[in-house]
Amino acid sequence: MSFMNPELPYLGTSGNREKRPTGVLTFCAPFGHERRMVPNFVSAWRKHRNLSQDEAAEAIGTTKSMYGKLERGERTLDTDWLDKMGRAFRCEPYQIIAAAPGHEPNDRTSASLEDVAAEHNLAFVEEIDLALGMGATYLDGSQPEVLGLVPFKQDWLHGLYDGPLDKLKVVRGRGDSMEPTIREGDTILIDTSQRRLDDQDRIWAVAYGELGMIRRIKATPRGTWLLIPDNKVVNPDEATDGEATLLGRVIWIGRRI
Repeated sequence: MSFMNPELPYLGTSGNREKRPTGVLTFCAPFGHERRMVPNFVSAWRKHRNLSQDEAAEAIGTTKSMYGKLERGERTLDTDWLDKMGRAFRCEPYQIIAAAPGHEPNDRTSASLEDVAAEHNLAFVEEIDLALGMGATYLDGSQPEVLGLVPFKQDWLHGLYDGPLDKLKVVRGRGDSMEPTIREGDTILIDTSQRRLDDQDRIWAVAYGELGMIRRIKATPRGTWLLIPDNKVVNPDEATDGEATLLGRVIWIGRRI
């Protein structure tokens, strides 16, 4: 995975190792030049369902080689993989990292998941759907549907952000309106405690009508907001008073390569 800050130049895999964030959205946490794997229960759940590695790989739509890396902890177990494994193994996605079959808790808020977080210095951030209807959901006082929990290293999060971790949300990039800054499938971290337009040209999650979207925002002398896409072929929207509501500021963007 490569990492990008909306206010900093993009760092690819050849970027400076010391400047590149590590240990995010993955259970492979760097310690010096070594990589220690956080244990998962993928193998236990596969065997519990009497599946071979070939059958499990086919069920989640990947190759046997990639599946083996996921099972051994050599590749990121993000929410996409966990959701696919949950369907294949007929269990809750979080159980794959929280407990072996027969030891799983009855609900996702039980101590088992908290123990995993405490033991491995993890924070689980809620992933929500920034899509049609999300704006209206926020504006009527409701909370959007939580799609899953995304693991981050707590130390890294605290280095990035000094607020309460429960104010952070994860969304996924959709479409090409924010290309090249944000691409389809990118992981986006939003600070929902920031809902005041203090700085021009930051990147925000914003409700515009009943739409949830990611845009740069500039206030105009007319008292309106320009909702500006980074893709030059997509036209900006101009929101008059009350048409747009800030949902939070984008503070980090992550991408697989």
